[in-house]
Amino acid sequence: MKLPTCIPPRKRTLSIAVLALALLAITGCAGVAVKRPTGPVLAPLPPLITAGAVHYSIRPGLSDIRFLVYRTGPLAAFGHNHVIRASGIRGDVYLNRDFALSGFDFTLPISAFRVDRPADRAAEGADFAAQPSAAAIAGTVHNMLGPAALDAAHYPDIRVRSVRLVGPEWGPEVTVRITLHGTERELSVPIALNNRGKLLTATGRFDIRQSDFGITPFSILGGGLQVADTVKVQFHIVAERD
Repeated sequence: MKLPTCIPPRKRTLSIAVLALALLAITGCAGVAVKRPTGPVLAPLPPLITAGAVHYSIRPGLSDIRFLVYRTGPLAAFGHNHVIRASGIRGDVYLNRDFALSGFDFTLPISAFRVDRPADRAAEGADFAAQPSAAAIAGTVHNMLGPAALDAAHYPDIRVRSVRLVGPEWGPEVTVRITLHGTERELSVPIALNNRGKLLTATGRFDIRQSDFGITPFSILGGGLQVADTVKVQFHIVAERD
């Protein structure tokens, strides 16, 4: 960016410093931890029904869960959108003869999240075309794992557990309970399910809001630069029959 020559050197330096601070903040995707959000108290879930069910183990190397984080605000052009890919997924699926009794339980280790890999960004299209620098990515990872955002030291995993399945086996509406940042929330997710006998594949997408889990998205300069509250989640989970 070329600054007008009419700006005195001292003010020019200050302008650069303010802009640099803003860019660092938005590319770092920092958040501010707040008190636990109010919401319904969820009853403990009963164990999954495993008796008589066919057991599948999730294959982390074949599964893919991505979080798409977007910039917003009048100065959003100075920041980046981010692709966060979950690695190391582990968990189980139990498929019952009565499909409505089926269920799953899996965890995502936050420390294994991978941020803004070029191939991941390229796959998500024009909104992610500009590749952040290595320094910006490192800042994003640092802030994402830190106490102001996901606080991985205290909450190292995200857990996803099925509550109920409604509809046909090929396309059920699944109520899932997500435990993130020490907070539990339930939401309904449509899933495309492909049962090939040995392999079971579940594909879909949904949105979550950071504020629902006690995280206030970062905002600076009176809201000029912000991280959007809504995060888009897309998944392709593969489980293999024992």
